[in-house]
Amino acid sequence: MPSFHKILDLCSSLSQNFPHLVFIGGVAVYLHALARASSAVKPEASHDADLMISFLDYGVLKDEAEIAHNKRLAKHQMIVDDIELDVYVEHLNNLIVPYDEVFMHSTEVEETRVACLEHLLILKLEAFKTRGSSGKGEKDRRDVAKIGLLLGRRADASLLSPYLRSELISLLEKVAKSSVFFELCSHNAHAAKKARSSFEAFLSSIA
Repeated sequence: MPSFHKILDLCSSLSQNFPHLVFIGGVAVYLHALARASSAVKPEASHDADLMISFLDYGVLKDEAEIAHNKRLAKHQMIVDDIELDVYVEHLNNLIVPYDEVFMHSTEVEETRVACLEHLLILKLEAFKTRGSSGKGEKDRRDVAKIGLLLGRRADASLLSPYLRSELISLLEKVAKSSVFFELCSHNAHAAKKARSSFEAFLSSIA
């Protein structure tokens, strides 16, 4: 399995070579956590990478890499140096937040363009909704908790409100009541209680 540093290097390289590419998923959450030091939000490595790309850049990318279309999951997939990447193409993917909105509000961290935290939250909640209690679902739960803690009361409601349906708010409430903060805080009960309170304050500010 490729090292996470190798994955990050590939993400940075792709981001520099394709200016209309935006990383989402675990890599984006990791980079946001890295940029905002917090005792309760430690960066967590990911085993793969997810990205959104403009239709124009996709035309160039598919000439340089072998890309397969997964019709069932409405996404494309490619492997570069043993690293698996899920590719969501403008106009061709079914993600809840469209590519143009994600790109417009994206930012660059460590020379890698990533989606903003608000859009990452919506995308992660949608993934969590479908993956439930699987291994990836548990990673989604941790990422949702981390994003909430990173946003705090600074979340931009205008970026969330078009997509934050009642079922996603219910998922956020379930995360708030779960043991995820105990896990994030290395089983330190005092730190977990503080983190949960911070997440609940975030939730109150957007619900």
